[in-house]
Amino acid sequence: MERFVAIFAPKPERSPIAPPIRSAISRAEALSVMIDGDDMLVASGGGQVRHLGDDIGMVIGPIFATGKSDPATPPSDVASSGDPSDLHRFSQDYWGNFVAILRDRAAGFHVLRSAFGRLPCFHAVQGDQLILASDMALLSLGGWKSRGVEWSAILRRLALKDIPSPSTCLIGVQELRGGSRLHLTPEGLSVTQTWNPWDRAGRRHWIDDRDEAARMIRRAVSTATRASIMGAKRALLMLSGGIDSSVLAAALGTHGCPFTCFNLASRGAIGDERHYARMVASHLGAPTIEAQWDAGMVDVSRSHTQDQPNPLARSFMQGTSRLLHEAVGASGADLTIDGGGGDNVFFSLRSIAPVTDAFLRGRSLGEGWSTAKSIAAMADVSTITVLGRAASRAFRQSPAYRWRPMTQFLSPQVMGDTALVPRHPWLEPPSSGETGTAAHIALITAAQGWAEGNDIGSPVRHATPLASQPVVEACLRIPIWWWFRQGQNRVVVRDAFRDRLPAAVVDRRTKGTPDSYIAEIFTANRSIIRAMLLDGHLRRAGLLDLSLLEHVLDGEGYVQGTAYHRIMHLADVEAWVAGQTQD
Repeated sequence: MERFVAIFAPKPERSPIAPPIRSAISRAEALSVMIDGDDMLVASGGGQVRHLGDDIGMVIGPIFATGKSDPATPPSDVASSGDPSDLHRFSQDYWGNFVAILRDRAAGFHVLRSAFGRLPCFHAVQGDQLILASDMALLSLGGWKSRGVEWSAILRRLALKDIPSPSTCLIGVQELRGGSRLHLTPEGLSVTQTWNPWDRAGRRHWIDDRDEAARMIRRAVSTATRASIMGAKRALLMLSGGIDSSVLAAALGTHGCPFTCFNLASRGAIGDERHYARMVASHLGAPTIEAQWDAGMVDVSRSHTQDQPNPLARSFMQGTSRLLHEAVGASGADLTIDGGGGDNVFFSLRSIAPVTDAFLRGRSLGEGWSTAKSIAAMADVSTITVLGRAASRAFRQSPAYRWRPMTQFLSPQVMGDTALVPRHPWLEPPSSGETGTAAHIALITAAQGWAEGNDIGSPVRHATPLASQPVVEACLRIPIWWWFRQGQNRVVVRDAFRDRLPAAVVDRRTKGTPDSYIAEIFTANRSIIRAMLLDGHLRRAGLLDLSLLEHVLDGEGYVQGTAYHRIMHLADVEAWVAGQTQD
């Protein structure tokens, strides 16, 4: 994985880069200084770097031309004019997992991060300088010093964990999100969007041929997969047996990269999909490694993303990471790959929004009726109920998706806090936007968070091709109701790979989850979790409803419903905060 650290000093005569910091960076293991100027220092290591002329800048990480999967080299004058439109066009013309660091003629610096790119870009102001890095260790190497936990961001994380934010949970540390541009001048710093799904979504962009829609999705998945496996000798595919990971298996099978399938199962039937995974692997002639989760692999008091500026970790993933390490060793893989984000990108949502759009934007009433029947079948309600709610949605003033914060077990005193208000530029549709498209983009917003920073602890390079710019842009061109047919969702992608996968997998209607494993972890660690939450940092910060939590945690056996999911999330955040506050 690529790593980098950069320091910008827009006023070098008054605030030069300190010689000890220059020296520390130049001596750092596995880093090479790429640009060493009075006002800009950049060092990188561990991956692909493309220079853009003498001290003009560089692109760190894999970069591809739009619609292509072969490595690209951008023109060296991409930022020389300092014209924002040139930089905006750069994000339209290229995709990948890159951070571009550029200088313009007006004594300014630009940093662009690719949409859905896995290479992080954290930044912090230190005096008159700006430090940027791919991880916190390198941010510290550049001179950043921790000032503690940002509690408003912690509250936001507790309520809105699936909405990515530029504000991290550490004071003074920001993250440049994918599809954004940072601009630094002697006058100050600004961040603007360079990629927004609304620029390529909605009826102006919709395709009008269902067969071509399936072909388009197949091409996009193939492009993203081929780019992801570039340079790999053997891939290890995390294959659940669901449609998303199975589609990835089918795409991998066409690109000549040997791969092994890796399936994880829990003791409960809902988390055991080995039958489907075996079916896919056998169909494609790929070897399989199977493993089973065990609650004993998990330490709920420890966050395995302690070195990140956000509490990304879900404790059950400690078991996943341990078993993944073992599978990588057994298979000899130098790349791991997963289908994360596929549900979101392929619009796996039980919502009446597609019904509303089908009636308002479809070619016939029949399209609306058949979509309503599909949604009703998936939600196990009557078609009349769906039609009534769709009609009501049609008269709503705004097409915006209503994202509800998770407030269970939060203190009543924080309910009016602005941190609980969902905010993200992609959640702001134009007034003419479609309600179904707004719902789809809300799911894509959550997929952005997964693609750009997740808790899969792979010992080798990791890729998430489905949550990538080519696949997202292809999916946005499909009328939203086309994803549903005869009580099934994700129909377009099912059709796209129908000839490459077993029919029982393509037409599968059930979906596995790790819920039984998470419940097992909760039950085994109930007393530890109780102590963590009732006498921990979140409690002292006044964020928790103690009486309600105590009532639930003092019970025995499984917590009813899905409350244990929520409690595990609270415990995961508590573990991260505890790690940040240790001396």
